Amino acid sequence: MTARPSRRVLIVAVEFPPVKGIGRLRPLKFCQHLQALGWETAVLTLTEGDMQPVDRTTLDEIPDGTRVFRVPLPRPRERLVLAVKRLLGRGRPVDAEATGAVPGNESVPGPVTHAASASGLISSVKRGVAWMDRFIHRHVQIPDDLVLWWPPAVRQGVRIVDEFRPDVILATAPHFTSLIVGAHLSRRTGVPWVADYRDLWTGDVLRAWVPAWRQRLELALERRVVSTAGAVVTVSGPKTEVMRGRLPRLPDEALVTITNGYDPEEFEGVEPEGQTPGVLRIVYAGRLFKNRRGYELLEAAGGLLWERPDLAGRFRFEYYGGRAPEIVARMDELVTRHGLEPVFRFFPDVPYRRSKALQKGADVLLLIVDGGETTSGVIPGKLFEYIAAGRPILCVAEEGATPEIIRRGRLGWVERPGDVAGIQARLARILDAEDGVFDPDQDYVRGFERRHLVTRLARVLEQVAAGGPR
Repeated sequence: MTARPSRRVLIVAVEFPPVKGIGRLRPLKFCQHLQALGWETAVLTLTEGDMQPVDRTTLDEIPDGTRVFRVPLPRPRERLVLAVKRLLGRGRPVDAEATGAVPGNESVPGPVTHAASASGLISSVKRGVAWMDRFIHRHVQIPDDLVLWWPPAVRQGVRIVDEFRPDVILATAPHFTSLIVGAHLSRRTGVPWVADYRDLWTGDVLRAWVPAWRQRLELALERRVVSTAGAVVTVSGPKTEVMRGRLPRLPDEALVTITNGYDPEEFEGVEPEGQTPGVLRIVYAGRLFKNRRGYELLEAAGGLLWERPDLAGRFRFEYYGGRAPEIVARMDELVTRHGLEPVFRFFPDVPYRRSKALQKGADVLLLIVDGGETTSGVIPGKLFEYIAAGRPILCVAEEGATPEIIRRGRLGWVERPGDVAGIQARLARILDAEDGVFDPDQDYVRGFERRHLVTRLARVLEQVAAGGPR
């Protein structure tokens, strides 16, 4: 029997190993499972170190046979810092935290007298750089802070297309600069492309800070860029409907929902970590920032211990990952007010392998869904990681796609944001073992295995490749 000729796909993804964030998993798993379906894969991404946080052990996750092309991100800001250092001569360099200078590259401090004479200039430069950063972030870096990657990525991408000869280009976002790169590569080379949305470009809950004038500008840019795609894929039904209204000229069949998913084998052989007899451990694995906060959990725990001191020492919340400074301040205030020092423990970010061990060793996994205008369509990638870990989930979220999956899959419990009394009562029932046995609907949950989801993606890529560019 003659072997089926392979197809080739070039994936544009700025979040890719060694980047540690969960956004890396979608393009990474596309590569893995598309190869099993007879596709050759290549990835166009950033140079190592151009995005943080980094976990170099994730490089081992890249499937054999996946070609990775890395293009550096231009950094004019660093050139400005170097120019300031030259201006100051042998004086002390501008503070690395204020300027973004790379530790280890500082000049040797000069005499104290010279440093003192330059201190006023240094302070002025710090203020100027900080103001410039804020201005550029808000008014210039459109659609995001990787916009300067677009021209070199397209230039090198054209050469990669000539070499790799893909049948289709898949650009996944965020960052939304990836979609611009995908569209321009398609126009320059004639290779059709597919836009893949993990988050919405405009109107997303994590981009609520974008001012109204810029939202209008980016919406126009989005329509112009994405309307050239052969298909648009999103991670949830509500997001697909948003895009359907945003891109009315695309046919219905060109808008497809393919959620994130999980691989059952990822947690096979992982030894649980942190199990503590007599203590119910509620583990959160991820970052807290912007609209992902969960203050009501601290207030609920404080109220529960006030009413039932007998529960002291019987439960503990553990957070593994970063917290935005304003969230740290508010949480510290709540911890102090309610005397929750033994109950809430905060740890730095941990390597992915250890994160899986901590998840598997948890009694309950905590999921906090970002709040905002489009929260109904948010399905955190962390949800599927939790499903693979096989532990019950306590979810704090408004009604939408994520609560629907948790309820239909019998994966745990859902409480509304801000409902301190409801969360307090839920914690009490969990501790008193009154909420039943964790009993997932395996037939439903298996539908989120990545091998099934990427099979659907392969069909989309086949159709777009066969139809040519729009």
